[in-house]
Amino acid sequence: MRKAASRSPAIYRLLDWSDSEKCLLLSVLLSVYMLFYLAWHLVTAFFTDFGAQYISPAGARQFTGVLLFNVSGYLVMIAWAAVLRKKRRQSRFFVHCFVQFFGFSFLLVGLMLGLYSPITGMVLLGSPLVGFILFGFRPVVWGFTVSTVMVLLLAWLSASGYDIYALYFRADPTAKDSLSYYWIASTVAFSVPFVTAVLTLVSLLLRRWVHREAQVRAMAVQDPLTGLANRRALFDQFAHEIARARRAGEDLSVCVLDLDHFKQINDRHGHAAGDTVLVRVAERLRQTLRETDRIGRIGGEEFVLVLPATGRMGAKNVVERCRAALYDTPIVLDDGTALTVSASFGVVVAAPGMEATASQLVSQADEALYQAKQRGRNRVEFWSAVTSATA
Repeated sequence: MRKAASRSPAIYRLLDWSDSEKCLLLSVLLSVYMLFYLAWHLVTAFFTDFGAQYISPAGARQFTGVLLFNVSGYLVMIAWAAVLRKKRRQSRFFVHCFVQFFGFSFLLVGLMLGLYSPITGMVLLGSPLVGFILFGFRPVVWGFTVSTVMVLLLAWLSASGYDIYALYFRADPTAKDSLSYYWIASTVAFSVPFVTAVLTLVSLLLRRWVHREAQVRAMAVQDPLTGLANRRALFDQFAHEIARARRAGEDLSVCVLDLDHFKQINDRHGHAAGDTVLVRVAERLRQTLRETDRIGRIGGEEFVLVLPATGRMGAKNVVERCRAALYDTPIVLDDGTALTVSASFGVVVAAPGMEATASQLVSQADEALYQAKQRGRNRVEFWSAVTSATA
């Protein structure tokens, strides 16, 4: 059983949804947004002084049709996306259709309310940014290009004298002599969802980058299975402890431990069981060691302990506790099987004034580990220059 990877917060996982799921969410939100438009339109056109003064009867009927068309279109998108999600299928064609319909639906709204309105500008500027974050480059570029061409075409037709600008109104609510604060407030209300969506998604993307960068940094220094320091990180810590011990004139003990008969566990119970054993061993070692001690996994079933300010007797006490913690309590696998796990330990003590690198100390501890294996396993052996010379 491999250790579960650090899971991203739920809000970050939105960006990892499938395209059909993203379209489904957006279609729901946009259908609600269009229903909000429809409710505002019906109340404004038929029950307010603003409607009587500014809205044309023909424009009101046309806008009702536009909004009902948009709501119906997004309901179709919801149904389409739901079918794709249920069948676990992906369709780039669907994404292109969604993006094109999104642009077309707001183009119709802009045609009714005025292409030069702040809402049109925010849709043209904000939507591509949101789209690039959610869907990638190609479908959004196509949608943005088509929408921009249509906006420019309608603007040119309007400037050429064709009466196609702001079909909803009989009088301009933004003119100086007839400025309507009701319309300004309504424009702000319509703009808030877009501003909120753009800022939220941009913030989400930036926070996700920071989160993933932190994960990458953690992966660079952590063993992915046990969560312990990996070889690189451990040796960085090791070098720091060696330098500190020399400055302080203190002993520094280093232990290399190797699980006994670990290959038999993999052969008899499977590699998933072996992974479980490694994870549980790491947990027990962490719980047994002191706060100042360092621990890392340097490969396979081999671990290294760095014990600062610890001489021979202190190291013997700490390492014996670790040995007993592993051997005295069986490790229970997910299927209920209880395994008695032992380990052999090789220890070297770097006394003050001893000039040795991290690699040399690990090599000496490894020699002592070999002696522990030779003398019956499940035991602790200390390295000495005499033993090393006669080995």
